[in-house]
Amino acid sequence: MTSASLARVPYLNSVPFFRGLSVDERWTFTDGVPRAVGAMAASGEIVAGLLPLADYFRLQDHFERLGHFGIAVRGRARSAVLFARKPLRQLDGTAIAVSEESSTTARLLRLLLEQRYHVTPASYAAQRSDADALLLIGDEALRFQQTNTEYPYEVDVAFEWWLWQHLPCVFAVWAIRKDVSAEEKKSLERSVAKSLAVNLAQLEAIAQDATTPFGLPAQDIVTYLSAFTYRFGSSEEEAIARFQALLHEHHLL
Repeated sequence: MTSASLARVPYLNSVPFFRGLSVDERWTFTDGVPRAVGAMAASGEIVAGLLPLADYFRLQDHFERLGHFGIAVRGRARSAVLFARKPLRQLDGTAIAVSEESSTTARLLRLLLEQRYHVTPASYAAQRSDADALLLIGDEALRFQQTNTEYPYEVDVAFEWWLWQHLPCVFAVWAIRKDVSAEEKKSLERSVAKSLAVNLAQLEAIAQDATTPFGLPAQDIVTYLSAFTYRFGSSEEEAIARFQALLHEHHLL
């Protein structure tokens, strides 16, 4: 394999994969928020990385899963939040601003509003100024919760999925291009597994590093990271299949 780019998502909940990740020298890291990672994968700019689940679905002709790694949560994520001026059921005909960083969560929100609650907003756009609700993800959502005085209703969309489907909410999966050699795939999988094992045993150290930039107590950060599942089992795999089926059924892919 010649030099190849590995997508790294610069979110706090991705740190257990990427902190100290040691890979073959032929890999180079490219940072990007989820939506950007999906675009880079589609254009051939990256060869592997943590792909938003919705983008992985679109790119399955060219990408395959790397092990059973990804990011999922059973219950509240705290970093996939709809901030609203009104309760969910009253958002019919309103304007909803959607983070430009989001790929999977934006589609999840549409499923929840339109299929679970039978609410049809007037628009989903990036403009925030006149929005009745605002979808934020990742670090931006974590930070906004600490200063939010504008939106009295905060809806954790991962928790809403859990209540609706009784399954984990899967945000992203590790994936790699199918044309990479089997040896390189196995080598990267081993590196990811090793990094994850080390970092899950050091969540307190990760939390200490993050207290200043996030303005949160270290124990809150440990609690936040501990809620995520990074190695998938049968429940996460069932959730992936269910989400893909729903997206296809409602023409959201």
